[in-house]
Amino acid sequence: MAFPGDSRHRRDMIEIEANGQAFTVPAEVIAEGLKLLPEQVQPMLAGRLITSWVEAGVDEDFGTFRLTFATDKRRLRVIVDALGEVISKSTLDFGGHDLPLGARRPGAV
Repeated sequence: MAFPGDSRHRRDMIEIEANGQAFTVPAEVIAEGLKLLPEQVQPMLAGRLITSWVEAGVDEDFGTFRLTFATDKRRLRVIVDALGEVISKSTLDFGGHDLPLGARRPGAV
């Protein structure tokens, strides 16, 4: 299954640590994508105000992973390879409106 809506032509120099299917993403990367301060990220993750999940690519996307971080208003997606190299990055921002619940769960487009 491909990841719809993701452009795969851009490579960003973000250091993401990969360990199997576990990834460590710098707070600055998450903060930038969700329009937060880096120091807000960890408490918001702990308080479940930021949800996150990892999806493994299949078929032609085998060996890639989609890392998703979402608040009630924004979603950040980072596609990485098995070594943690960023393939693409995208954000969805609903401004003053809440992100639909369907956009805050695994498999959402």
